[in-house]
Amino acid sequence: MVMKNIWRRKVRSLLTIAGVMIGIAVVVALTRLSEGIAGQITDLMMSTGAEITVMQSGIADMSFSALEEELGKHFAEILEVEWVSGFLFQITQVENNPYFVLLGVSPNGNAFDRFHLVEGEGIQGEKDLLLGHMASDFIQKGLNDRITIQKETFRVSGIYETGVGFENGGGVMKLSTAQQVFKKDDQVTLFQIKLKPQALDQIDEVITRLEAEFPEVIAYRSSEFAQNTPDIQMLQTLAAAVSLIGLLAGALGTMNTMLMSVFERTREIGTLRALGWRKVRILRMILAEALILSLIGCFAGIVLAAGLVALTGLFPALSSLGKAPLSGNAVLTGLFVALVLGAIGGVYPAWRAARLRPIEALRYE
Repeated sequence: MVMKNIWRRKVRSLLTIAGVMIGIAVVVALTRLSEGIAGQITDLMMSTGAEITVMQSGIADMSFSALEEELGKHFAEILEVEWVSGFLFQITQVENNPYFVLLGVSPNGNAFDRFHLVEGEGIQGEKDLLLGHMASDFIQKGLNDRITIQKETFRVSGIYETGVGFENGGGVMKLSTAQQVFKKDDQVTLFQIKLKPQALDQIDEVITRLEAEFPEVIAYRSSEFAQNTPDIQMLQTLAAAVSLIGLLAGALGTMNTMLMSVFERTREIGTLRALGWRKVRILRMILAEALILSLIGCFAGIVLAAGLVALTGLFPALSSLGKAPLSGNAVLTGLFVALVLGAIGGVYPAWRAARLRPIEALRYE
C-alpha cells in the first residue's frame, strides 16, 4: 500500500527523489574526496619513513607554507634526530594538465628512495626531472622527452611509481632546481624529520621542543599531519556545510510532498480511521512513505556520487581517488542523511494525518 501511494503521484514523487538524490550525491562525493585526499597526503608524508612533519604555523593552506631552508640545519642538531629532509610543494600547469604536482626534493635522508624507477636512470643534471607514470600517460611524455615548466625546459630522465596518487600524477626534481624555477630561493614548504631508533618513543617530546624553540613552525606526527592541515579541515568544514544545506533542502522537499499528499488524501485517511485504523498506524504509513522516498533518492545519489568521484580521474594527481570505490563511511553517511531527511520531512505530515478526526476528514472536499 505504501508503494502504491507513492507512485499514485509519480511526478511529485520523482521530483522529491531527484532532490534527495542530488543532496545525497554531493554529501557522499565530498565525504569520499576529503577522505581520499587526506589519505593521499598521509601516504605521502609517511612514505619517507619520517616520524615528524613540520610546516609554517598560522597559514590557511599547506601550499602557502614557506620555511627558510636554514632551519633544517638547526633541526638536525637536535640529539634525537637522525636526518632532516626538506621539500618544496608546488601545483602548476604542464602541457594539457592544469593540476600538476611538482615536488622539489632534498637529497638528505632517503627522500628519493621512494621514487621507484620503472624507466630511466634518475636525475643526472639540473635540467632533469622524474615523471610519475600516471602523469606520463596523461601528458603523453616519456623518457628523454622535453617538458616546459614556468618557461624553462626539462628532460624527462626517468619514469617512477610510488603508490601515492599525488606523486604518480606529478613530477620530481632537485630541491635547488625547484627553488630556482619557482623563485623561492632557500625556501621549502615542509621539513620531514627522522628520529634515531632509540628516540622513537620521544616523538611528542621532540614536537613540543621544536614548537617551543622555533615559534614560526608547527609540527605533527607524520601519520596525523593530513587531518591537521588547514586544507583538509577547510574541506571537511565545506562538506559539513553543504551536507547541512542539502539536509534542509531535502527535508523541506520531502515535507512539502508529504503534506500535499496528506491534504489530497484527507477523505481517504478519514475512511481508514473510520474503518478502525489507529493513529499510530496512520503515522507509520506516512512516515514509511517519506522514508522510502528518501531511501530511493539515497541509492540513486550514491550511484551519482560514484560517477562524480570517477570524474576526478581526469586529473592524474587525483586519478587514484576516482578509481577507488566509495568508502563504507561515505555510504553510511549517505544512508544516515537519507534517514534523517525522511524522518524530518515526514514527521510533521504524519503527525497531522494522525490527528485528523474521522468525521471531519470524511466531510472534506
